[in-house]
Amino acid sequence: MAIGRKKKALVHIARDNLRLDEESYRRILKGVAGVESSARLDREGFKKVMDRFQGMGFKGSLLHPYHPSPKGRLIPSDSSLGLKSITPSQADFISYLLEELGWERKHYQGFCQRIIKSSGPRTKREGQKIIIGLMAIMRKRALAQKRRKP
Repeated sequence: MAIGRKKKALVHIARDNLRLDEESYRRILKGVAGVESSARLDREGFKKVMDRFQGMGFKGSLLHPYHPSPKGRLIPSDSSLGLKSITPSQADFISYLLEELGWERKHYQGFCQRIIKSSGPRTKREGQKIIIGLMAIMRKRALAQKRRKP
């Protein structure tokens, strides 16, 4: 699946920041991700290109600028918006978190069963609960790793 417009924009920001001419930029895309254009990048190719740009000195404005981040606000419990179907953005973010955690499908379904009493989120509110839970687990792991390092 191709990356979205925000990630494409980030690739172009990195290119401009590194002052790459068109030929060098295209060579990096082709050599690292095997594509001719940022429009053809998939998630894996995007990560490879951004890793390459970081290796060349691109910093960005965030600690991990090309990682997805949660969007939106918490849905109030009395709002009917929470009953709408889970959004593609939420589903993508959950996939990213699961990939980072290294969880298998069975582990994820057990987590969902415990949090929302079903095998996976169907509504925006359920998606939000799962995202909050997965992010809390990631934060806890990051803190534990930080404490172990001298």
